[in-house]
Amino acid sequence: MMQPIRTLELVGWDMDEYEFRPRSFDRNRAAMARAEIAQQQPLIGGSALCEEETILLRDAFAKQDSRTDLRAELNCLNWSLGVVDLRQLLSFQRRLSFHPTLPAMRVPERGDWAALMDIAFSVPKPAVYDAVHDISTNTITLRSSNPNLHLRVSAESASLITVHTQSPFFEVARYAGRWFLRDGYHRAFQLLRAGISKLPAVIVEARTFEELGAAQPHFFCESVLLAERAPCVTDFLDPSMTIAYQRPQTITTLRITMHESIAIATDRDDSGEQT
Repeated sequence: MMQPIRTLELVGWDMDEYEFRPRSFDRNRAAMARAEIAQQQPLIGGSALCEEETILLRDAFAKQDSRTDLRAELNCLNWSLGVVDLRQLLSFQRRLSFHPTLPAMRVPERGDWAALMDIAFSVPKPAVYDAVHDISTNTITLRSSNPNLHLRVSAESASLITVHTQSPFFEVARYAGRWFLRDGYHRAFQLLRAGISKLPAVIVEARTFEELGAAQPHFFCESVLLAERAPCVTDFLDPSMTIAYQRPQTITTLRITMHESIAIATDRDDSGEQT
């Protein structure tokens, strides 16, 4: 029998329609969280960049900067590397889910920059999934318990479509003068809970809401994220700002259907361009 997944959800802001949230959750806590937020001071637009630590780790960052997988992951984005203060980051995610079978991250000692660098710039993990090819419909179906399983279009002509999971890199983004956690929520949660607040990161200069990575229906909307008191990553550690519940495990399914067709050719040159 599959074990349920523990979930933390921020409740001090608008709540979306989420089928796995219990109907009997503590609505008084949500009301109290909203009332508490209304009394808090507006956010001050400070920087999350830790300049001294960034200079200290410049040689280590230079090694990461040369990684081809890092450059491929951040293709077409404006980015740099630096140390950030996790306490200054906003959250566009509403929920954190903790899979019971995944091993806990080993939290290093504060100031162990080599270990923290390994956490922020980990090795890509292979995508794990079951694949079934239905010859009758020429369809390939991929199924995985990893909710981050997705397809990408590759620049490699021999394999135009590739299978990916989440980014192995800890990413933050600066958008509209604010600093957001872009990827690495579980790492940030565990480090903050252990009292570690500074971590090396990829820093994306997001020019659009889409580049921020928050343009998904299950995330907080832009108006909430740009409000005077937006959700913070540290709010996940505050019991007065969250509700906790168990949700069932889910399966992500991707389907690729291949079609072939024949049509009258147009007059093209060898490069494939219309003449």
